[in-house]
Amino acid sequence: MTVLFDPLDPEQLADPFPIYRALRSEEPVQRIPVGGGTWVVSRYDDVRSLLRTTAGLMQPPGAGVPAELAGGPAERIYTGLMVLNDPPVHTRLRKLTEKALTRGAVEQLRADVDAAVADALDTMLEREECDAVAELAFTVPLRVICGMLGVPEADRSQMLEWTPDFFRIFLPAANDADGIAACHRACQNFIDYLSDQIEFRRRTPGDDIFSALVRTEDEGDRLGRDELVATVLSLLTGGFDTTMGMIGAGIYGLARHPEQLEHLRADPEGTARSAVDEFLRWESPVGVTYRHFTEDREVAGTVIPAGDPIWLMLLSANHDERQFEDPDGFDVTRQRNQHLAFGGGRHFCIGNALARLEGEVTFREIGRRVGGIELTGDAPRRPNFQFRSFLTLPVRISPAG
Repeated sequence: MTVLFDPLDPEQLADPFPIYRALRSEEPVQRIPVGGGTWVVSRYDDVRSLLRTTAGLMQPPGAGVPAELAGGPAERIYTGLMVLNDPPVHTRLRKLTEKALTRGAVEQLRADVDAAVADALDTMLEREECDAVAELAFTVPLRVICGMLGVPEADRSQMLEWTPDFFRIFLPAANDADGIAACHRACQNFIDYLSDQIEFRRRTPGDDIFSALVRTEDEGDRLGRDELVATVLSLLTGGFDTTMGMIGAGIYGLARHPEQLEHLRADPEGTARSAVDEFLRWESPVGVTYRHFTEDREVAGTVIPAGDPIWLMLLSANHDERQFEDPDGFDVTRQRNQHLAFGGGRHFCIGNALARLEGEVTFREIGRRVGGIELTGDAPRRPNFQFRSFLTLPVRISPAG
């Protein structure tokens, strides 16, 4: 049997798990005809090993901007994104931002997160029927990261509109012509908006991360203009979108598995952390990342030639039956849960502490305040295998008795 993963196949987009199971079983390292030839690695141990090695690069040596993005607004963003760069550029950009996202710095935001979650749940419980993405999964992380960056409240709804198409920048070969055009439009929107914000902060600096980054541009060439736009965009979209995916997945899972909500309600404080890890494993808000190697690499008995792109299927790895008991099951009390949702190595998610805090507070309060969650309609997802979060999540929630 020849298993072929196709990132544009509507059936695989809707339900990727059968093809992932088949890949892990039949052909754990497979070459697919995407982007002139791409390798797909699907088993947990192989993905983890490739994530952790410092020999793995985001870009092959001498590589330029992908042809799909050349000559448009997305090219300007692509070259400055921290996550798409290797040392020394990646090291320099990460040092400029990581202090604001350490565990200690994030803990100082607990009161803000508590308030954001409380306000969102107040609104949801008053309405009873609502869209859990718009009212909670999107609202909480966006409010927190925009507060950190000083983005005005009136401008925040634009971010949800532009972000899905911006995220096409990470795997352009997996998009058709319409998807690439949408990516360019989204990037131009962000460039225009953030450029105006840079000029505003230069005139009227604030006590926020964005203003601090503008000062580094003014003090020298540590951040060029496009790098500054790309860095703020990384913090902004990374700070809410993947957390939105995790919270949405948790709400969906609890609605589909009411016995798991009861586990959470029985011990909200104690169960919230393991619940967040389960949502991250089960859903994997970033479904795939990638690497390149300067030398031939043997993976599961297959030699991958130097320079070839390798897709590391995080969602598949996090459902690997060799690593997880009942991998497709949903268990908020799962203890042996060394998932790979945050990636690994030098590119381990810089915002992991913030995502955990927001998730743990959100589901602790759901455990305390919510008695039931019921899906009331279809829950469509983004047509993007890398970022497949819910677009809407219509639910009816009832208060705890």
